[in-house]
Amino acid sequence: MTDDKAPRSIIGVFGELARVFGEERVFGAAGQMLKTVARTKATVDDNVAALLGLANLPSRAEVDNLRRQLEVLQATVSGLTRKINLLIEETTDKAASRPRRAARPVRPGRVPATHEEDLD
Repeated sequence: MTDDKAPRSIIGVFGELARVFGEERVFGAAGQMLKTVARTKATVDDNVAALLGLANLPSRAEVDNLRRQLEVLQATVSGLTRKINLLIEETTDKAASRPRRAARPVRPGRVPATHEEDLD
């Protein structure tokens, strides 16, 4: 949970400081402070990423990239599964609608001419 009062109190403090010391000086200092905070955060992020690399652990960006790749693979597998199920249904429907031929007995010594003839 975040404290909603904190941002308002910070703005209030800046407003009060601006009134006492002058807006330009206060907002100039606040801007410089935010730049320093952003630079520090970037440095810490880089150092954490380097430590994770040394420990052979993936960074957040690498995990996010792998998650996206996994989602693509899952979608591909789902699509292939649907296509396979459709083909199975079509094959089953064709086999059910095809009339069955009576098997012909193979005379002794006769070799079937085709594989299909062998199945009969």
